[in-house]
Amino acid sequence: MELKELQTEAENIINKIDEKLKAKHDDEFVLIHLSEELGEVAREIINPKLRRGNKNKDNLSEEIADIILLTSKLANNNNIDIENAILNKIKKLNERHKL
Repeated sequence: MELKELQTEAENIINKIDEKLKAKHDDEFVLIHLSEELGEVAREIINPKLRRGNKNKDNLSEEIADIILLTSKLANNNNIDIENAILNKIKKLNERHKL
Protein backbone atom coordinates (compact mmCIF):
# COMPACT_ATOMS: atom_id res chain seq x y z
CA MET A 1 0.00 0.00 0.00
CA GLU A 2 1.25 3.46 -0.88
CA LEU A 3 1.65 6.05 1.88
CA LYS A 4 -1.14 8.23 0.46
CA GLU A 5 -3.47 5.22 0.46
CA LEU A 6 -2.50 4.43 4.03
CA GLN A 7 -3.25 8.01 5.07
CA THR A 8 -6.69 7.76 3.45
CA GLU A 9 -7.42 4.36 5.01
CA ALA A 10 -6.38 5.66 8.44
CA GLU A 11 -8.78 8.58 8.06
CA ASN A 12 -11.61 6.29 6.99
CA ILE A 13 -11.28 3.75 9.81
CA ILE A 14 -10.85 6.37 12.53
CA ASN A 15 -13.86 8.31 11.23
CA LYS A 16 -15.99 5.13 11.20
CA ILE A 17 -14.96 4.30 14.78
CA ASP A 18 -15.66 7.89 15.84
CA GLU A 19 -19.10 7.72 14.26
CA LYS A 20 -19.87 4.45 16.03
CA LEU A 21 -18.61 5.71 19.41
CA LYS A 22 -19.94 9.25 18.93
CA ALA A 23 -16.44 10.67 19.34
CA LYS A 24 -14.27 13.02 17.30
CA HIS A 25 -10.53 12.73 16.82
CA ASP A 26 -9.80 16.44 16.64
CA ASP A 27 -6.17 17.54 17.11
CA GLU A 28 -6.38 17.58 20.90
CA PHE A 29 -7.98 14.13 21.10
CA VAL A 30 -5.49 12.68 18.61
CA LEU A 31 -2.61 14.08 20.65
CA ILE A 32 -3.96 12.55 23.86
CA HIS A 33 -4.59 9.22 22.13
CA LEU A 34 -1.08 9.30 20.58
CA SER A 35 0.43 9.87 24.02
CA GLU A 36 -1.44 6.86 25.34
CA GLU A 37 -0.29 4.65 22.47
CA LEU A 38 3.31 5.83 22.82
CA GLY A 39 3.11 4.85 26.48
CA GLU A 40 1.99 1.37 25.43
CA VAL A 41 5.01 1.10 23.10
CA ALA A 42 7.29 2.23 25.91
CA ARG A 43 5.79 -0.32 28.31
CA GLU A 44 6.29 -3.12 25.80
CA ILE A 45 9.95 -2.16 25.30
CA ILE A 46 10.70 -1.66 29.00
CA ASN A 47 8.92 -4.82 30.27
CA PRO A 48 12.00 -7.08 29.97
CA LYS A 49 14.15 -4.61 31.93
CA LEU A 50 11.53 -4.51 34.69
CA ARG A 51 11.34 -8.32 34.66
CA ARG A 52 7.67 -8.27 33.63
CA GLY A 53 8.20 -10.76 30.85
CA ASN A 54 9.65 -10.73 27.38
CA LYS A 55 8.91 -8.16 24.73
CA ASN A 56 5.80 -9.20 22.81
CA LYS A 57 6.63 -8.41 19.19
CA ASP A 58 3.02 -8.87 18.01
CA ASN A 59 1.73 -6.38 20.60
CA LEU A 60 4.58 -3.97 19.86
CA SER A 61 3.69 -4.18 16.18
CA GLU A 62 0.05 -3.32 16.90
CA GLU A 63 0.97 -0.39 19.13
CA ILE A 64 3.33 1.04 16.49
CA ALA A 65 0.53 0.65 13.92
CA ASP A 66 -1.80 2.59 16.24
CA ILE A 67 0.75 5.42 16.35
CA ILE A 68 1.03 5.51 12.57
CA LEU A 69 -2.76 5.53 12.15
CA LEU A 70 -3.19 8.34 14.64
CA THR A 71 -0.31 10.32 13.13
CA SER A 72 -2.03 9.96 9.76
CA LYS A 73 -5.27 11.28 11.26
CA LEU A 74 -3.43 14.27 12.77
CA ALA A 75 -1.86 14.98 9.38
CA ASN A 76 -5.25 14.74 7.67
CA ASN A 77 -6.81 17.08 10.21
CA ASN A 78 -4.21 19.66 9.20
CA ASN A 79 -4.14 18.99 5.43
CA ILE A 80 -0.59 17.62 5.54
CA ASP A 81 0.58 15.12 2.94
CA ILE A 82 2.77 12.78 5.00
CA GLU A 83 4.73 11.52 2.01
CA ASN A 84 5.76 15.04 0.98
CA ALA A 85 6.47 16.00 4.60
CA ILE A 86 8.78 13.00 5.03
CA LEU A 87 10.58 13.59 1.75
CA ASN A 88 11.12 17.26 2.63
CA LYS A 89 12.39 16.33 6.09
CA ILE A 90 14.82 13.75 4.69
CA LYS A 91 16.16 16.40 2.31
CA LYS A 92 16.64 18.88 5.18
CA LEU A 93 18.37 16.26 7.35
CA ASN A 94 20.70 15.36 4.50
CA GLU A 95 21.60 19.01 4.04
CA ARG A 96 21.92 19.76 7.77
CA HIS A 97 24.17 16.78 8.42
CA LYS A 98 25.98 16.97 5.07
CA LEU A 99 25.10 13.38 4.20
